[in-house]
Amino acid sequence: MFKGLLDRAMRRYEGADPVMRMKAKFFFLVYLLILAVVPIAIAYSAWSQLHNPALGNRLNLAVLIPEALILLPLAAILILLLKGRFSLSAHLLLVLLFLAIWSIMVIDRSGELSRLDTIAYVLGTLTLTPLAVIRRKRVILLYGAANLLALFLFLLIVRGQLNMSFHRTMEYFADNAVAMIFITITAFTAFLISQRALDQMESELAERRRQERENERLQAQLLHAHKMESVGRLAGGVAHDFNNLLTTVMGNAGLALAKLEPGSEPNARLKDIMRAADSAAALTRQLLTFSRRQVIEPRPLDLNRHIEKSTRLLERLLGERIQLVLMLAPGVGPIMADPSQIEQILINLTVNSRDAMPNGGAITIETRNQRIGDPPPEASPVMKPGDYVILSVADTGTGIPEADLNRIFDPFFTTKPVGQGTGLGLASVYGAVQQNGGSIEVRSVRGQGTVMTVYFPATSLGPRAAAAQAGPIDLPGGDETILLVEDDAMVLEYIQMILSSLGYRVRAAADGAAALSLAAIPGAGIDLLLTDVILPDMTGMTLAAQAHKSIPNLKVLTMSGHAENLAAHEDGGMGASHFIAKPFTTQELADKVRQVLDAG
Repeated sequence: MFKGLLDRAMRRYEGADPVMRMKAKFFFLVYLLILAVVPIAIAYSAWSQLHNPALGNRLNLAVLIPEALILLPLAAILILLLKGRFSLSAHLLLVLLFLAIWSIMVIDRSGELSRLDTIAYVLGTLTLTPLAVIRRKRVILLYGAANLLALFLFLLIVRGQLNMSFHRTMEYFADNAVAMIFITITAFTAFLISQRALDQMESELAERRRQERENERLQAQLLHAHKMESVGRLAGGVAHDFNNLLTTVMGNAGLALAKLEPGSEPNARLKDIMRAADSAAALTRQLLTFSRRQVIEPRPLDLNRHIEKSTRLLERLLGERIQLVLMLAPGVGPIMADPSQIEQILINLTVNSRDAMPNGGAITIETRNQRIGDPPPEASPVMKPGDYVILSVADTGTGIPEADLNRIFDPFFTTKPVGQGTGLGLASVYGAVQQNGGSIEVRSVRGQGTVMTVYFPATSLGPRAAAAQAGPIDLPGGDETILLVEDDAMVLEYIQMILSSLGYRVRAAADGAAALSLAAIPGAGIDLLLTDVILPDMTGMTLAAQAHKSIPNLKVLTMSGHAENLAAHEDGGMGASHFIAKPFTTQELADKVRQVLDAG
């Protein structure tokens, strides 16, 4: 029963700090001891009255009734204690004891020895007990002063009752006052020492809890990264196969369009097919960006200038009800990033903010330089200290529910109605930010808007303007010999048909071994190796390296629906190497092949 009562009381303090729990448990034990002592004290008082001739050997109800009434406030204090009101119940008990004991001492009619000797024990108890319940050191001094005053008043009252001389009264007061002051100072010192120890313990526990929360946060980020990586691998694989299909669709549709009269019904239908294929290609690019398998070309970039160039496009996307505010800090350092992905990040973030403001509002795009020594804990992926260029997009929209904050970058997660979102916008933003070496942080208050902050590592390289390229007028061709290697039969047939129609001599192979056999034929005269990056038996770069041994001047053009890294652009020192991303149009393929062949 006792243990069950203690457990019930301590359950109310499960959320309290360790110091409070320790004091509550100690006080509860002291309280139970008092509950046991009070009935014994009442019984002893009644027994002494019955056996004391000076009291007439009879019960003194004027003493016993107040003593019995003490049990009522004790019961109330027990209820407060069981409800978790430790501080209130503790001080109520101290005040009750203070008043009850001194009242009993005043109305008691026992002899001098019994009454005055009892005070010595009472004073010690009343002065030391606050150690267990108080949180401020001044309270100990207040309790000590109150007891000293009560002692003085008590002696004034009982001096006449006990026929004590003035000298005897002052002597007794002096002796007990010295003892009281000594006990108070001792209690005060003990409180300071214990409080410092408890503060140190609480500080250590708080630091341990902070470290545990930090470990939990990092563990959650790691699990999220593993989840994103797994989904990314799946998305990348799907996008790669889908790009092969789109290459065939877009290529053949482009060839058919070239042979049809403009304005005809078949021509219009084929243009619809091309538009749908372009949309599908954009969707696969989002998948590849999310999975960090999109081939990027990072270069030093002036972020402010890039944002200003995109302003007109963003204003058209946002519409008239959304105000676009630019706060671009002058002198923002360049970043190393792919321009097309920076544009994609801007578009996706602003469109997402627009959708959160159905009744209109404002979107603020801000940039600034910042030296970060202690990376923000909510930024993902985890950042390192250093110099960063900050890009933030803030809106005045509805905000993001707290329950959704940890899921907004998950692929295919969307809070928009069916048919109004793919769930890839923010996922592709996360992939693009991570692929360009940055981190992103989200802060949102329901009903007050959202702030998306992107941290790009600053670079010391100067920004470089993109070279202007004129659009092609026709399909360039040639009479060189091309070794084409592609494991997808439809893509192989389509590319072979395109290159042959442009005048090239094409040798086709479905894997690396067959390609090496064709390259080893004497007098093959192969000028260009056009190969997929991933083949059934080897990589395209491995094939190129082995073929280069037989044909030293062989030029290489690789192609793929995705690339794990920039290895597609590197040749390991074997000569010129170029890359074309799937899906590509007939025009893009013709231009790229001619460009590689004409390269020095």
